[in-house]
Amino acid sequence: MKAFRGTLIAAVLLILVGVALLVLRPAVFAPAPEGPKRLFTFEKHELVKVDVRRPDGTQIALVEKDGEWRIDGTDFVAGRSMVNRVKHQIHDLTARASVVEGAQAPELYGLGANAVRVTLTLRDGQELAFEAGDPNPSAVSYYIRPVPGDAIYTVKKAAVDYYSLTLDEFRERRFASFDGDDVSGVFVKADVPGAPARLEIRRAGETQWEMTAPTQMAANDDQVRRLLGRISALKASRFIEVQAAPTPEALASWGLATPRVDLTLRFESRGPLRLLVGADAPDEGTNEELAYMMLLDGEAAGDPFAPPSKLDDTVYVARRGLLDELKQDPSAMRNRRVVRMAAADVVAVDATLKARDGEPLQGAHGVRLLAEQWVWADGVPVPGSTPERVAQMVSELEVEQFIDAPEGDLVKYGLGAPVATVTLSDREGASRVVQLGALGPVDKDPEGNPRPRRYARVEGDSAIYLIDERVIRVVDDLIREGNRKAERDAEKAERLERIPSAPAPEPPPAP
Repeated sequence: MKAFRGTLIAAVLLILVGVALLVLRPAVFAPAPEGPKRLFTFEKHELVKVDVRRPDGTQIALVEKDGEWRIDGTDFVAGRSMVNRVKHQIHDLTARASVVEGAQAPELYGLGANAVRVTLTLRDGQELAFEAGDPNPSAVSYYIRPVPGDAIYTVKKAAVDYYSLTLDEFRERRFASFDGDDVSGVFVKADVPGAPARLEIRRAGETQWEMTAPTQMAANDDQVRRLLGRISALKASRFIEVQAAPTPEALASWGLATPRVDLTLRFESRGPLRLLVGADAPDEGTNEELAYMMLLDGEAAGDPFAPPSKLDDTVYVARRGLLDELKQDPSAMRNRRVVRMAAADVVAVDATLKARDGEPLQGAHGVRLLAEQWVWADGVPVPGSTPERVAQMVSELEVEQFIDAPEGDLVKYGLGAPVATVTLSDREGASRVVQLGALGPVDKDPEGNPRPRRYARVEGDSAIYLIDERVIRVVDDLIREGNRKAERDAEKAERLERIPSAPAPEPPPAP
């Protein structure tokens, strides 16, 4: 009975505490407030059209077709940054605040007849629409009204302020973009002080290029791609629309009648890109060095500089850094990786080495890559990483200096009878023979220590090079290890010869 009375008293006290909380702190029992209202929700990749209509009658529509965004009703490519901006800002747009429900005078907020009307079309045909109005008094938010509906909200400024920009702001400013891996040739005719009058480069492999003008030589992949990068990155700061075929006077005013640069890029999978660079353009306060540029439509009869069949309808004003890129000495584009064989493709290394001053080491040995294991000629695995180091050092040797020597004048450089010869063979059966000659002029490392160099050549090439002495040192390692193996094999054979052989068994007696 006492226990029951205690429970009853506890229950009464609990009820009194609940009543007190309800009276004194009603918010404790109030439902949780709703979070910010989500106005739109869709996946970014579902957007296929953006239609912008302004109160002055201007309409701009960005449309995706076959994976490319364009400005509807024009030949203009839509700006990737603008399309991405719409997707990013609107796909999960959340209101900062609810301003009014059932607004009777939306014009007070820049909405209604004064609004920019935006309609987004998704891949499944669904349409999402809203009106973008004026900034609020703080100028950090804009008024917006989803359509249909009468509720007005504020959203962050970055979500809608760009819908009032000019048509040019919706255009793609990179007007000469392309895939560098698809380029098969670069042809430039230039009238720029310090630049060669003619530059021609053709692709010879995945990372190999051949320059045929102004001189014949292998071109460095990094340097060619740097030039291609300059072209692909051209970005218009202004657009000048050409409503009809430009007159000779108009072309002359832009310096495009006799351009400073006439450039054609050929591709493996698409038509050529042809670009003219004309006179300097005013910077209009940007403090940039600009030039007039124009794209042409193709080339005729295989001539990259033939008269064009069609001019573009736009003149672009862009930075003229491309001119500075063309001013570099063509020899700076020379490929310093002259062996032109990837280390990963090498499956055989054969080396011969002659004794030289202060180093009596000599010999000839070869190794093969079988089932991802380097082996000697007799199939015995090679311990350590020496074969791999030789393959990498020789295949990727980088020329430090090109020697302009008369063709056939090899004795002077120790290449008439090379100190070392290394033959690399790849999986396709191709081979490259590298010859190492006499020591050349000593260079110094960044700390001022002497750094020996050696003359070298690749068999079949007329050029002579200066390369780092470390190349012959890895050849030394291979020959030294091969000699040790040969000595061990000879000792083993000698021991076997000293072991007396068992007498031959006597024939069984005749029956």
